[in-house]
Amino acid sequence: MPRKTLPTFYYHSHFLEFLEFVRGPSAHLLNQDQKAFLSLFDTLDTLSQCTLVRLLNRKGRVVKIASLVFAEIPSIEQELNKLAQHGLVSALQTNHHSDFIAALTKAELFDLYTECADANMPAIKKSIAKPALLESCAKLNREHVVASVLAQQYVVTQCEHHIAYFLFLYFGHNKGLLNQFSMRDLGLMRTRDEQAQMQSRFSDYESAFSSFSLQGIAQALKNQCFTGIADIEQFSFALPTAHGEQAQSYLDKINFLLAKLMLNFDANKALNIAAGVNSAIAQEFWCRQAYKLGLKSDVQEKLEAIINDPLSEHILQFAEDFLARKYKQKRTSVLTDMLRENNRHLSIDETYKGAVESGVVAYYKARNIEAWRTENTLWNNLFGLVFWHELFNLEGLGLATPFDHLPLCIKQQNFMSLAEHEIQTRLAAFDTSNALYLHLTKSAAAHFGKSQGIVRWHPSMLEKLQTLVTHAPLEGLKKQLLLMCSNYKLYNDGYPDIMVLENNKLRFEEIKGTGDSLRRNQLAQIQALKQHGFDVGITTVEYQVDPMQAYAVVDIETTGGRAGNHKITEIGIVKMVNGEVVDQWQSLLNPQRRIPGMITRLTGISDDMVADAPLFIDIADELEQFTEDCVFVAHNVNFDYGFIREEFARINRHYKRPKLCTVQTMRQHYKGLASYSLANLSKHFNINMQQHHRALSDAIAAAELLKLVNQARMAEQ
Repeated sequence: MPRKTLPTFYYHSHFLEFLEFVRGPSAHLLNQDQKAFLSLFDTLDTLSQCTLVRLLNRKGRVVKIASLVFAEIPSIEQELNKLAQHGLVSALQTNHHSDFIAALTKAELFDLYTECADANMPAIKKSIAKPALLESCAKLNREHVVASVLAQQYVVTQCEHHIAYFLFLYFGHNKGLLNQFSMRDLGLMRTRDEQAQMQSRFSDYESAFSSFSLQGIAQALKNQCFTGIADIEQFSFALPTAHGEQAQSYLDKINFLLAKLMLNFDANKALNIAAGVNSAIAQEFWCRQAYKLGLKSDVQEKLEAIINDPLSEHILQFAEDFLARKYKQKRTSVLTDMLRENNRHLSIDETYKGAVESGVVAYYKARNIEAWRTENTLWNNLFGLVFWHELFNLEGLGLATPFDHLPLCIKQQNFMSLAEHEIQTRLAAFDTSNALYLHLTKSAAAHFGKSQGIVRWHPSMLEKLQTLVTHAPLEGLKKQLLLMCSNYKLYNDGYPDIMVLENNKLRFEEIKGTGDSLRRNQLAQIQALKQHGFDVGITTVEYQVDPMQAYAVVDIETTGGRAGNHKITEIGIVKMVNGEVVDQWQSLLNPQRRIPGMITRLTGISDDMVADAPLFIDIADELEQFTEDCVFVAHNVNFDYGFIREEFARINRHYKRPKLCTVQTMRQHYKGLASYSLANLSKHFNINMQQHHRALSDAIAAAELLKLVNQARMAEQ
């Protein structure tokens, strides 16, 4: 497919599109300086505007003039001179030193150091590592750097502070870049143009600029180095005032980070900072650190205050648990107690180490019990489909711009306060489970595939939702949805791993393997679901050889040895359960390319044989279903598995199964054999191989090896 190209004046047009949002929905969020910049931009001729836009699309404010070669700008030097007259660009100044050296290549850094180093500075070699070279150049005399030959080859933009604020207004954060427009139009980034309401994110300039400033400070603080108490206190004193809830949340993050940094120098001062932060994480930090300092009565008083008026269920659980353990001699936490009190323990096949949830689902399905991996997706899909209209279509609540994933009301945590009447009306309409499911199907049909950040579209999503809605308590579903409406950030994750339907009864299970712990947000969701009438528990798992585990023993023939360059010509699969073959599947495939003569001589598969065979895309569904909940087994498994994953990837589908290699496991359990090739192992163990290098024949032989492997594995248990 030819690469998509952009029109000649594209960058200029997308910048004007960007400014439409700044001048329109966000006009009330601009101060006089920002308005003056926009007016100045309007006075520029088209070529000068294009030049400035091209500069602003570059990474960093310092740009090499020689790199500015564009079809729409005949004389870049002339346009730069015009921009300089308006103060929009300038030559390098001493205060640009850090940005300048950050923009240089290693070779340029070496040349700069060679030209500008004082006589008392050490000589360096060209082989010096770039980080060390950057450090050396940072020590150069700034006046010498500005006067250097290299500095004359660069230009500096002088309006990036305005653009940074405009980008914040558009994207809602300070990581948005102008190149996202070109990525969109090149097809590299999906946007949500039809759903975007093009609305302002703030009500006034003070709250907008305060949020912009404090978010930048919070981000920069992560790389800040403090040498002592005075540095931190000076930094804290200089922080701007927060206007509005969003700005206050950034200020709380900053002060919490400062409290943690202060802990390295003075624990009491760290507590003082944390005490002024109104967030759950800061409250927990204060309690833990104060307890370590021996302030036990103060901590007890704080814990009781949290319990009386908690900021969240998470901090409530912490306070109750900490108070019980530290002040009533309780030896275990609520999390530990819940792990110990679970009433379900399973032994699943050891090939599922690292994929324990899939192993439990496979365990249940092998015993004819319906089970699905659900985790957070099920509940987010329910929430998004139930309230799609309220989230995305109500004026002022939906996506602010096409680049947003989440509705503005979700980002600003005010969905319930803005749409409580609509939310309650929506839920009241669901007087039966059927009414709720009918709404979900209509919502899915109307919006399927629309890009956003709540619903994850999948062909099986309605099957899982139907099971949930049909068998779960309706009032319990409504109560959980209300929690998500009131605080989506808190209640959009931490849900149990799997959903199980056994004897027409629904339950949820949080799966924990050996050494796994229960996180506090998982505990919060488990407790909330239990309070709403759901059957929820924790299932612990140990590993063994499960005789009921299904294995798909696979062999493929290909046009060559590399999955990225070659294609499959034949697949053969033997399905085994409890040591017995329960099913077989095979197919020739048309690789849509010539089969090399040496491959035909080896396998017997010719171009004529596959001319009318199906393409991989034609059998992909059947192959996926045949191997579902199976361990993928092959002789040299990474070869066969790699080819099949690559074929799925070519049709934009993901394929993942736990793997077992009969080469590796035969070496492990039957040591000392002369060869572990499929042919030699078959001969050694008297396995009948009907037609070597044909897929089904080789899969049958590998299945016999799997029997031997599993016999050895089970004997070792």
